[in-house]
Amino acid sequence: MQGADPARPLLDRRRFLAAIGVGLPTALALGACSGSRSGARTGQADDVPAPAPPPPTATPEPFVLPAGEDTVLLMAGTPYETPLYVFGSGRPGPIALALGGVHGNEPGGWLAAERVAAQVRPDAGGLLVAPHVNKVAMSLFQRTTDEIGDVNRAYPGRPDGTPAERIAYQVVQAVRDFHVGLVVDMHESWAFYKDRPQNGTAFLGQTVATNSPEPGPSIARAAVAAVNQRIQSPVEEFFFRDRFGSNFAAAPGVPEGPSPAGAAAPNAAGPGGVSRSSLGLSTYVPGVIAILVEMGQQQALERRVALHVDMFQELLRRQGVLSA
Repeated sequence: MQGADPARPLLDRRRFLAAIGVGLPTALALGACSGSRSGARTGQADDVPAPAPPPPTATPEPFVLPAGEDTVLLMAGTPYETPLYVFGSGRPGPIALALGGVHGNEPGGWLAAERVAAQVRPDAGGLLVAPHVNKVAMSLFQRTTDEIGDVNRAYPGRPDGTPAERIAYQVVQAVRDFHVGLVVDMHESWAFYKDRPQNGTAFLGQTVATNSPEPGPSIARAAVAAVNQRIQSPVEEFFFRDRFGSNFAAAPGVPEGPSPAGAAAPNAAGPGGVSRSSLGLSTYVPGVIAILVEMGQQQALERRVALHVDMFQELLRRQGVLSA
């Protein structure tokens, strides 16, 4: 993959597509309208021209990522600079984004995202992978730092906020610029969901969660059922979650942070209100399906990575990015 020019404005889709030889959808042309002359007489010496028919409704061309690979830099020119790998199929279809390394002490998530970037290519639509979202925290093997803040509690972010807010803001901009329809955020928890003694966030291993409206829950439930059929040990089976604790949601209907221009109204119907985690992305980017996958760290690291990749590929098949 060829690295992006750091001087290039971040996530400028026009520049990105032009750089690899494909322009944005062309301006829409209106059909020609020809006026006809009426055969009726109006009492005037000349015929009265009939009103011109309205122009046909223009249909925008679908957004298609051209076939090939490229790299765009998030947080370019800062200590938090990190790659966003872009893989296009050249065919119409959904575009998916994988996030890894949001928390620096959850290696199963970022190693799985690295494996996706190395091995998975879209059959239709496109695939984006940001495997090292919080690379500074990864280098320290810490969840995050006080200076950075928690990216997964910072959405939709701010362009002039804390490092976590700026990272979250650029993720949201990437979702918008590349017309992403599915975001899968890969995380780890230190205990299994089935063993949890209370309704906290310490026991989330082996869960797939979404706060998005349909078809998000149906896609997530179907992926859980399909992957569980391939799992031989019951302890590794996944659970679907659509109820969340206070760490994942704001007060019902009240967003906790500023919305980017054009954001949708708060999704008051969502469980728990408007989330500052990646689960709340559908609030700020209408139509996107956001799914959070948590893996239990009681399992060997390689097993966690393999299950993450399996679940991600199953979600892509359900969306049509990968063929069945």
